[in-house]
Amino acid sequence: MRRKLGLVLAAGLALAACGGEATLSADAGVDFSVAVGEMPVFDGCGSEGNITNYEWIIVEAPDTAPSDPPQEIREFEENCEFTLEAAMILEDVGFWTIELTVTDGTAEQTDQVTVEVTES
Repeated sequence: MRRKLGLVLAAGLALAACGGEATLSADAGVDFSVAVGEMPVFDGCGSEGNITNYEWIIVEAPDTAPSDPPQEIREFEENCEFTLEAAMILEDVGFWTIELTVTDGTAEQTDQVTVEVTES
């Protein structure tokens, strides 16, 4: 009986590893630095699960920034990575906290990345 139970458990674990649904998790990438005028790349491709939406929001900005957070940067249904456009370059020197929210239609998870903008 013990042997049969072990085989059943092993088979169940194998099925879960191959085809089970992944737990939803957000991964906004590692903190990084850019110089004023550079176009940073935001990469949430390390996120896992049945993701249906990626939303990037500025949640903290230097005091000299023109508008108060929160401010949406970008929202995608499928793209986990993007380069900030020239029109939205982070020009204020200091630390910016950007939050990624991923959703799977029913749940959401968040993660943050800090971008340090330095003088060029």
